[in-house]
Amino acid sequence: MTNLIRRWRLLVALVLLGSSAGLLVYGWPFLTYPTTKLEITLPSPMAASEITHAEAGIAVRDITAPIGIPKFGYSAFAKDADGFRTRLKARAFYLHAPGSTPMAIVQLDLGTGSLPLHHRVAELIATHTDVPAHALSLLVTHTHSGPGNYLGSDFYNVFGSNRAGFDPALFEFLSQQIADAVIAAYQQRRPAKFATGQREIWGYTRNRSLAAWAENFSIPESAQTDALALRAVNPRLSMLRIDLQSHDKNLNECFYPAAALSLFSIHGTAIPAFTSPQHGDVWSWLSREMENSINAEVSNSADCQRAQPFIHGAAQATHADNSPNIINSERGNREAARVGTALAGNAKKLFDQLAPSLNDTLSTAVASKQIDLLDTVNTNAFSLCERAVVGASLIGAANGDEVFPLSYLPYFSENWPRSVFTDSCQGVKQWMISKLQLLLPAERFPHQALIQVVRINELVIVPLPWEVTLESGNRIRDAVIQTLPTDKKWTVEISSLANGYFGYAVTPEEYQRQYYEGGHTLYGPHTVEFLAGVSASLSERLVEQSSFLGDINEIPPKSDFKLVTHSYWPADVTEAQAQRKQILAPEFFPAHSTEAAFWRMRYTDVLPSALALHQPLISIQDLRGATPTTLLDDEQTDLQILLVEQGNTSATYEVRWYNPIITDTAGSFSFRIAARGEEQALHSSAF
Repeated sequence: MTNLIRRWRLLVALVLLGSSAGLLVYGWPFLTYPTTKLEITLPSPMAASEITHAEAGIAVRDITAPIGIPKFGYSAFAKDADGFRTRLKARAFYLHAPGSTPMAIVQLDLGTGSLPLHHRVAELIATHTDVPAHALSLLVTHTHSGPGNYLGSDFYNVFGSNRAGFDPALFEFLSQQIADAVIAAYQQRRPAKFATGQREIWGYTRNRSLAAWAENFSIPESAQTDALALRAVNPRLSMLRIDLQSHDKNLNECFYPAAALSLFSIHGTAIPAFTSPQHGDVWSWLSREMENSINAEVSNSADCQRAQPFIHGAAQATHADNSPNIINSERGNREAARVGTALAGNAKKLFDQLAPSLNDTLSTAVASKQIDLLDTVNTNAFSLCERAVVGASLIGAANGDEVFPLSYLPYFSENWPRSVFTDSCQGVKQWMISKLQLLLPAERFPHQALIQVVRINELVIVPLPWEVTLESGNRIRDAVIQTLPTDKKWTVEISSLANGYFGYAVTPEEYQRQYYEGGHTLYGPHTVEFLAGVSASLSERLVEQSSFLGDINEIPPKSDFKLVTHSYWPADVTEAQAQRKQILAPEFFPAHSTEAAFWRMRYTDVLPSALALHQPLISIQDLRGATPTTLLDDEQTDLQILLVEQGNTSATYEVRWYNPIITDTAGSFSFRIAARGEEQALHSSAF
């Protein structure tokens, strides 16, 4: 027994030594990297038009980053992007109710929000729209396969991605693309009809930290079954449906299904760590499959002319301990597609159910409050800790993404709360590397939080920059509901990770178990009480403003961010590029447990810096008719590009077509690579 104890102590000592070495490696950027100072001013927007009818506008822009950009979500276990498996999008929803402040809600296929990103977008749209900064909300999907390094704190820019530092070029790219989406939505505004509602969806999510959740209700371990894990989730899909005004062939007024904004609780982790492509995870299928379904329906009906295809923006609700209910041994694209497609089918059912309740009445209100936790936490009544502290359980990672052997060792493993010296504000949290963590100044952690309450008819969205667990969301929601007028049936939903990132928010009961979520609750066990109090206070004040039709703006007109910086954006290359050519003819690969069947082709092309992944690139040409037609393009979920090898003046790429049509006739299809710069479009040999 003595030898066993010694071995355990030696192993823990080695792990601690390794962690200290890792800290030195990750701490190096704080000592050696340059810094960028962002000074963002929020000017007044254009004057809003006086309207007598409600207006809406919807637009989408691509935010797929270049090859070589680090990815956020799996930290050191992520990989640089080598292309994309599904594109990443920004979908903007502009809303203007008569007599109210115009607002814009943007759904982003990103891992998290960012306060400087929010402020920069607000700055960019001010001279082109009537949307003020406090009426702009950036909601995200929390995909773990999107870009990192655009956040508002050094801690997450260094530790949240596989490579450290804030990337100014990436930040500006995202800002411009998102702003362009909002501006386009504003410019395309027209009279609209609206409907809101909810639908419960069971079986596609599960609680990944059931024992911690069970603490809220004193549920014994014997009752913590797999069946309970499937019930301990937020099953609600909340939706805003928008139909836009148009005309039929006889120029009579009509309305067509234009867009939906949905909120649902599911982690973007069906795609595992160590994968390289950028990917929207289950959210790609949730958005696109519903878009495809409605676009197919509308295209079969020429009764009302559409200004653009249908747009579905789906973003996070209270997802923090709710993971995709996937077959772990088959984790990957096929499982992500299965879950996302099923969710899309349910979203379509809700969308159709809302049709009878569509009307042209729109009532909106918005409250926004930016809080510096380092300035205010000691004076409020919610007992937030005076600074952020990271728990040791972060190293072990969340259930489903365990890191061997760290996830199974004392101190780093889940359910290993501190048993002594628990009288500090952080309570039972095991501090990662103990007091050495205090060497990183509190200002390097996230501390500027933007909290909002947004009303759209009977739908109330509470965007928060935390990952909110199921029960935490219930408590925040209940606090907000208590402030709302009782003459309506309200749909209230919390949207996690909106406009920034502060780690997790768990209940005090969940915090005591110190699972991954509790260890990642930076400001201590009373975080949820703080969020519920501030959200309820904003809602209460908003209700008092002209019968829930006013707004509250408590965002400073100017903000500064000083961030450790490193550039990963590919440098422009002016040297001559090698001509495009196919170097590997299309080849078929059968399906296996985690991946669908696909055709692939390899070719040489321009360097990644000139590839512009955010622009249309790949399509499948159908050669079976008299003239070639486009069968499929990369706006869908079945076309992929990845970098194979990069040279000095050119690069080799592979493109894939998943779930292909199978025919008996050779020469039915070909890959088409769109023109880039002076390079003409490339067509593969037929297959």
